[in-house]
Amino acid sequence: MNREIDFSTVLASSVHDMKNSLALVLQQLENVAEETQDLTVGPKVAQLYYEAQRINSNLVHLLHLYRYQQQNSSLNVDCHYVDEIVEELVMNNQLYLEQKAITLEVNISEDCYVYCDRDLIINLLNDIVINAMRYTADKLVITAVHRDDGQVTVEIADNGPGYPEQMLAAVTTALIEPNESSRTGLGIYFAQQIAAAHQRAGKKGFIELENGGHLGGSVFKLTLP
Repeated sequence: MNREIDFSTVLASSVHDMKNSLALVLQQLENVAEETQDLTVGPKVAQLYYEAQRINSNLVHLLHLYRYQQQNSSLNVDCHYVDEIVEELVMNNQLYLEQKAITLEVNISEDCYVYCDRDLIINLLNDIVINAMRYTADKLVITAVHRDDGQVTVEIADNGPGYPEQMLAAVTTALIEPNESSRTGLGIYFAQQIAAAHQRAGKKGFIELENGGHLGGSVFKLTLP
């Protein structure tokens, strides 16, 4: 008897397995970087780690969005301090930052907290940090402020070449579609979906992209109610 294959379920299960395997790969790469004394090996390991992080980030986004859209799980919203979220971001990317000599500055306003799904927001911001590290010249700044209207904005800025003009235009007009030729098309698409899923007190989360800022490169902003 032939049974129709539920491809979406198979895909979700495969993504979950791949994500677990990549987590092990990332751990092993960290161990290699710590143990090796060969200065020529470190940068190569860091590059492998970076690429594995990118894949893992996209897989995590796919899995979360699948579960959310299938209504198998809802957002796990709770109150979280932004400094703890950013601390995890730094830990996730410490290897690449050190090997590529990228300076990271963190500025978070006192008692800055946000109501969010912690895992989703960490994955969202991690994807932005990963891409910022790829394109920056040598600096990153993460800033978070609790605004007067009760919302929280997290900003990630770099001193790279900035976002392509078509991406800036797309974000201001509608949901950007994933495009293999764009700098961070898939990551920005996920970011829009995740931000919009966060709703509170009649307000909805959103993202903004700019070029310039105090570092002169790209500026990503996530605002959550």
